[in-house]
Amino acid sequence: MKFAVTVLASILFACSVTVANPVDPSATTSAGASTSTIISTATTSTESEYRIISYEEATNLVDLSQLLESDARLIKGYLQTDRKYQEMKKAYVLTKFEELDQKKMMERLNEEHLEPADKSRQSKDDPVYKEFQNSEQKLKESEKLERLREKRLKLGHDLFDFKLESDFDRKKLAKRLFQNGPSTESLYSYTKFIVSNPSFVENIYKSLTLQLNQQSESE
Repeated sequence: MKFAVTVLASILFACSVTVANPVDPSATTSAGASTSTIISTATTSTESEYRIISYEEATNLVDLSQLLESDARLIKGYLQTDRKYQEMKKAYVLTKFEELDQKKMMERLNEEHLEPADKSRQSKDDPVYKEFQNSEQKLKESEKLERLREKRLKLGHDLFDFKLESDFDRKKLAKRLFQNGPSTESLYSYTKFIVSNPSFVENIYKSLTLQLNQQSESE
């Protein structure tokens, strides 16, 4: 067990990690009084249980000797799900911006057809004018906008599912890694730590895998 803790500590402290700052409760309670009373009460209740977990504290709380092969599978599954979630979130944001740009283009195309009197003063040989007058171009851009909208909706649906799965696995992981923590009431603090320190979980997985392999070889 001492060997496992030493290996874990040496790997974990090799990384320099900055823990994210907690949300300022005053920012929540300063919102509109009448509409935020219930929400701020619930938020304050959650934040009262939240505290910053240091990297050193988290390292000391994890006892590799208490973790099993099933825990290694749990960690691996969480890392894979979270990685997919982060990639999907980037794809969703990118698609959303592309859709907004496409909407602006469609608005410009439509504006070019609102005032035919003004357009008549333009030369029909003007390539820009001919492009905006081309109904086939409008149809093509409209179809592109619809494809982007459908892509965004699908990504949003998948993103929601992955977030639920990732959050669920993260809570299970926090309970297993920090089972020697002060109380289950601080679970929120540990899950926030995991979110802010993805390298911590990766290093735990490496250390646990090494330990399990050594145990397997010694048997």
